[in-house]
Amino acid sequence: MDNKNIKTMKKVSLYLMMALAGWSLTACDESHNDYAQPDVFPQEELVTIDGFEATPTAEAAAVIDLGAMTEDAIQLFTLKQGTLPEGVTVENIRLEAWPADKGQNVATNVAATEDGMVTKEELAKLVYTFYGKKSTVRTFTAKLFANAFLGKEAQLITLGDFTLQIKPEEVENPYYYIYGNVVTSLQEEAYKTIMTPDSESDVTYYYTSQWVNSGDILIWNSKYWQEGYLTNDFTKLYGFGGDATDATNVTGKLLQGTTTPISSPTKEYYTLKIDLEELTYEWIKLDNQNPSKYSSISLIGVNGDWNTDIDMIGTDAVSAKKKRLKASAHNWYASITVTEACQVKFRADHDWAVNWGYGSSDGEWNVDDDNWAKNCTQDAKNIALSPGTYNVYFCDITGAAHFVPVE
Repeated sequence: MDNKNIKTMKKVSLYLMMALAGWSLTACDESHNDYAQPDVFPQEELVTIDGFEATPTAEAAAVIDLGAMTEDAIQLFTLKQGTLPEGVTVENIRLEAWPADKGQNVATNVAATEDGMVTKEELAKLVYTFYGKKSTVRTFTAKLFANAFLGKEAQLITLGDFTLQIKPEEVENPYYYIYGNVVTSLQEEAYKTIMTPDSESDVTYYYTSQWVNSGDILIWNSKYWQEGYLTNDFTKLYGFGGDATDATNVTGKLLQGTTTPISSPTKEYYTLKIDLEELTYEWIKLDNQNPSKYSSISLIGVNGDWNTDIDMIGTDAVSAKKKRLKASAHNWYASITVTEACQVKFRADHDWAVNWGYGSSDGEWNVDDDNWAKNCTQDAKNIALSPGTYNVYFCDITGAAHFVPVE
């Protein structure tokens, strides 16, 4: 290529690097993608070139709610190229994006068209590459790249960087359940074992039990149960996502779309913690490996009746013959129908000697306020319930209580 054409190519590079006015412009000498890249010309001082104009769209600056999108694609930028020098073409326009709280070394490509269109599918794939399926706004830093071609020569150019805020559509709800040997291998009973949400995080959940060590559990979201996936499509389950040699490690990776179960490190009492943003799990061993055991856990006060206990069903600790041992259960389940506003408590062995409630005053926890899960303490106050049908869960080790409305 003669000097004239080389100068033309360098000019095209500058031409395009100024494209996205108002964005922070940074030259780049490599591309983090699978596209085979030719040599890149050295960076030159940026100049202003008339007739070339590009701007981000209003949609790019706002939160992109994928659940509210009615079209298959959204326009994130406009690019007016004017008249390119003879023989020059611009191809392979794409975004390179990474979570704002992570480094660019984890960037991934997002395909874009010349007119700035990016599909809903591409944006969803971007979110799910780094996060779980929670319908939470995720913030990404993005760069826009392209290639200018003149004959067999090409110039890699960076067009600018900006911020994207993407909210994936709701495919999961706040209820995550345990499924497997430590609780039940019966599909129709899988909804009886719920995980406790972290009070300060919408992506962290816990479950405490005595574990069986081998093929303990898989995790599923109740939205999939409601849609029949647990019965018909086990690829919706969260399971073990690491190397087989790490199956009993204290920490590990979660993976959705696997039936490989997570196994506890030993046959002891642990709290299993999962993080659906980082897609990780952790086994937290209990200091007390001999927690108190009760023959029964019940609800009392339902519909104003303080004389009748509603017994809960033990949902964990099965014997070698797979028969439930009430005296070994620590996680409990009941379904109740509330016909009038009332207050309730949990108690052990039909006696007030050991009972659980919440707060320092009656009704401090009002389930109707959309607070469906709390950690109860012994001898605390009554819990307020409004009319409705509830799946109720309780762990007598941690005091974790859940009132999940049945729609």
